[in-house]
Amino acid sequence: EALDTVAESAKWAVGHASGLNMILIRGDVYQDSGAHAVQELAFVLASVVEHIRALQARGLDLKTIFSNVSFLFAVGPHFFMEVAKLRAARMLWSQVVTAYDVDAADYPAKLHVRSAQWNKTRLDPYVNMLRTTTEGIAAAVGGIESLELAPFDASFRQPDAFSERIARNQQAILLSEAHLTEVTDPAAGSYYVEWLTDQVAKR
Repeated sequence: EALDTVAESAKWAVGHASGLNMILIRGDVYQDSGAHAVQELAFVLASVVEHIRALQARGLDLKTIFSNVSFLFAVGPHFFMEVAKLRAARMLWSQVVTAYDVDAADYPAKLHVRSAQWNKTRLDPYVNMLRTTTEGIAAAVGGIESLELAPFDASFRQPDAFSERIARNQQAILLSEAHLTEVTDPAAGSYYVEWLTDQVAKR
């Protein structure tokens, strides 16, 4: 029944809200449940292929499906691995689209990223500011469309105005002062990151 609703929503979006993505494939739930980067990617790819098949069976064409797909990943503390994971996600999504005899350039991966939940502490919560900052940098370097950094106290209480302001400003600094969005692929050419991306994608 949920897939029926997704199919109807995707059909509606084509004519009424073409910029709205109705098919969200989540990887964050796997990382926050203990999966490592390769497992998170594997579950996401399996999930998106299952969605494609199920939605085709409900009468949706590939163009409608691919234009509606977006991904949600969590980014944790392993900086270079997270950069490689997001770069590999783009490569692998391109391979999925190509496997359906569709030009992958027409449907690039749309990645929304949020900070992981599992590695945040309540014993020294201000350390979480440092964690979410490095996670945000990894996400930006990995190449994303949107970013959500949780307030440093979100894991154990309702965030207050101060913690929400810090979370907002972390993202503003990465965007407006670090200029991480000004380069298409900041990690390109780094031997280690390129090698790690390739290894993650292969596995």
